[in-house]
Amino acid sequence: MTPSSTPAPPPLRLGQLGAASIAKNALIDASRSTGDSLVAVAARSPERGTAYALEHGFARSEDSYAALLASPDIEAVYIPLPNGLHGPWAERALLAGKHVLVEKPFASSAAEARRVLAVASRTGLVAAEAFHYALHPLLLRLRELLSAGAIGRVTGAEIICVIPAPPATDARWNTALAGGTIMDVGCYGLHAAAALGRYLGGPARVLSAVAEADPADPEMDRAMEITLGYPTGPAVRLRTAMNAREMEFSLRISGERGELFLPCFVLPHRDDRLILRTAAGESTEHLGTRSSYAYQLEAFAAAVRGVTPFPVTPGDTLEVMNLIDDAYRAAGMSPRPGSSL
Repeated sequence: MTPSSTPAPPPLRLGQLGAASIAKNALIDASRSTGDSLVAVAARSPERGTAYALEHGFARSEDSYAALLASPDIEAVYIPLPNGLHGPWAERALLAGKHVLVEKPFASSAAEARRVLAVASRTGLVAAEAFHYALHPLLLRLRELLSAGAIGRVTGAEIICVIPAPPATDARWNTALAGGTIMDVGCYGLHAAAALGRYLGGPARVLSAVAEADPADPEMDRAMEITLGYPTGPAVRLRTAMNAREMEFSLRISGERGELFLPCFVLPHRDDRLILRTAAGESTEHLGTRSSYAYQLEAFAAAVRGVTPFPVTPGDTLEVMNLIDDAYRAAGMSPRPGSSL
């Protein structure tokens, strides 16, 4: 007798706040891979929302963010708004009974993140931070090799997260909306640095930070160099910038017996190589170019359905937000202000 198979869970019914360009990869294309349903989108103007829904395959648009959160047929909401609005709208979505997938960084500051996560804990809903890259097989394989001692004891690491400058009008240059390099590409590097703590004796801490400030705004970091320390390991260095000539998201980890190098760890669908160099020679593994955003949406759906917890934990989120705050203070800047709705 053939045992009965477990029915597949129904598609996740998703809403989206805002018409951000990142949603094309993070939600829209990912949902085509996972089979989840794009129920509704809301933008700052109803006209923009209608056009966006037609262009990207949402079943409908709503006239406002509040109307979308009140929709009974939406069970989870993706929030790709400007950084300063992540926390406030995540909190409102949770209070409206919706699970949330929040673009990184999760909030404007660690204090704001704690408030939102407290609401998630109280309501029993999923509040997930979208560090998509960490769910890709490339990063899972990296952890496997480090745990197996492929390069021996870790003796150092260098992380580079840089992109060309966004337009001057981009919200990422707006301090009031929690803009800045660390809040954008730099938080990927801090998340990766925090993850190295499991091989270096415990949590990372910011030892020093030097920022290149915007001449027009001394609180706006255009670039930053951060050194992180660990209880029993070496210092790790992060270089991040939003004014580079070219994009680079590389991770190099040195050990007593070799080196592991990921040329593009944040966007593995562009370059899925993991390069291992030891005295025995160099080898390259390809871990697959399926989008890390698709893995992320699958993991989020599994968490919403109660199958498995989301891999980026609330503890991970708070650790990174604390590192962000500490990096700003070490660089002589202020942690980003929260936004009011």
